[in-house]
Amino acid sequence: SVPPGWAHAGRVDPGHPVQLTFALRQRGTVHLARLVQAVSDPQSPRYGQYLSLEQVRDVVQPSPATLMTVLKWLQGHGVEDCRSVTTLDFLECYLPASLAERLLPGAEFHRYVQGQRSLVRSPLPYTVPAELAEHLDFVGGMHRFPTERKAASRAGARKDSQLARASFHLGVTPAVLRQRYNMTAGDVGLLPNNSQACAQFLEQYFHQADLAEFMQLFGSGFAHRTQVDRVVGHQGRGKAGLEASLDVEYIMSTGANVSTWVFSNAGRHESQEPFLAWLLLLSNMSSLPWVHSVSYGDDEDSLSYAYMERVNTEFMKAAARGLTILFASGDDGAGCRRGHSGNHTFRP
Repeated sequence: SVPPGWAHAGRVDPGHPVQLTFALRQRGTVHLARLVQAVSDPQSPRYGQYLSLEQVRDVVQPSPATLMTVLKWLQGHGVEDCRSVTTLDFLECYLPASLAERLLPGAEFHRYVQGQRSLVRSPLPYTVPAELAEHLDFVGGMHRFPTERKAASRAGARKDSQLARASFHLGVTPAVLRQRYNMTAGDVGLLPNNSQACAQFLEQYFHQADLAEFMQLFGSGFAHRTQVDRVVGHQGRGKAGLEASLDVEYIMSTGANVSTWVFSNAGRHESQEPFLAWLLLLSNMSSLPWVHSVSYGDDEDSLSYAYMERVNTEFMKAAARGLTILFASGDDGAGCRRGHSGNHTFRP
């Protein structure tokens, strides 16, 4: 279903380019789960013996039959512009909407707009030939709309201006956070191989000059860095977003003096799914920061079981490599929301 706030703007032209992500069925997922447990358990003889990306590929890569069947199907429909990832379990393909609709019967590609943003999605379910069902987990770029994170609410304005002046507070600054976590000036990164990253989505960008000014204002009590070492992806110029700025400034304040990367997944292509694009990056880069902070989430009942199972495997692939991925619980907390019936439900 189309989330509130998105308006239908009609069916796209037959030649309109779409980007589809084919999640190929993996092998060895049970073995992968055992490996993750072994390298993560301090009592295990294999504790800390993490796998390289190539070793992960050897565990999970699709069978030759899966690769051959999917590629033959795509090529038989004239789909040629595809690229894989190191682990061989994803294919990203670019093709006209009319060809995508013939490839996936039932699908129809329509444009939806929200303010200045535009997305191309299919409001109808797609099908694949029966002989393909055992070789594909899902096709991305079809249905999912980006999850909107609500801006943190501000306390209501006080009518008593004198009281308002007396209660003025800068908020949760880095000094407040570090104090709450009992961090001292010595609790900063000291080793050259310390590394961390945050992921940004949906045209959210940080601004380097803002970051430097923030650290000048609030970083005097601890050793820190004032620049991001690497940006992976497109970084919009002159467009600093509240969410992106917050993520970068505070990971560099708590994980102070640590080399920091930013993964920028703007979702600029109308049919791209930014979160899925980030997962593909993890499956395609041999050298990555050790810790990743992600300020993004989806409601479980908006996702298919196959999609959630596959994302879970992607996280296991990261864990097998020794990566730590941290997710915020969200502005509404970890598990409560108001359903359409008006009842509150708990979702872990």
